[in-house]
Amino acid sequence: MEKFSDKLKDFFYDAIDYILMGVIILAVVGIIGWRLDVLFDGGIKDAPIGKEIESSENKKIASRNNTNSNKSTTEAKKDKNSSDAATKKDNKKENDKNDDKSKKEEIVKVSIPKGSVSENVAEILKKNGLIKDEAEFMAKVKEMNLETDLKYGEYEIAKSSSMEDIIKKLSK
Repeated sequence: MEKFSDKLKDFFYDAIDYILMGVIILAVVGIIGWRLDVLFDGGIKDAPIGKEIESSENKKIASRNNTNSNKSTTEAKKDKNSSDAATKKDNKKENDKNDDKSKKEEIVKVSIPKGSVSENVAEILKKNGLIKDEAEFMAKVKEMNLETDLKYGEYEIAKSSSMEDIIKKLSK
């Protein structure tokens, strides 16, 4: 009877060991999966829209020039002048769009000194106009569990970046 009870104890001890190992493995996999977005976020930027606008404007200008070659020379000269005026207007519109785009995508260089805590980082970001409220930034950092993961260094951050994108960039 003693041999049976010893075997039963050994079985339960081994079973508990395997159950604990399984729980630990599931916990590690769960945590890694949950935080995977922060670990492997490549900071992929959207493709510039200006190139598409520029190519469509060039196509319009080219099609205008093709229609001009079929007309008489006097009409072609008149059309060319109006086409040049239209081209100048198109170019001005395109430049205005590019200026608006460059204003939206203004890049700010930020230097985070070594040993800075998250409160100091929030203060630096506010001074550079990247965030509006330090307390909101701190709350977001705490929500993302990255209070101690913000790294020092030189960063180039777009003014239009969301707070979450800024935090992800500073925690890489």
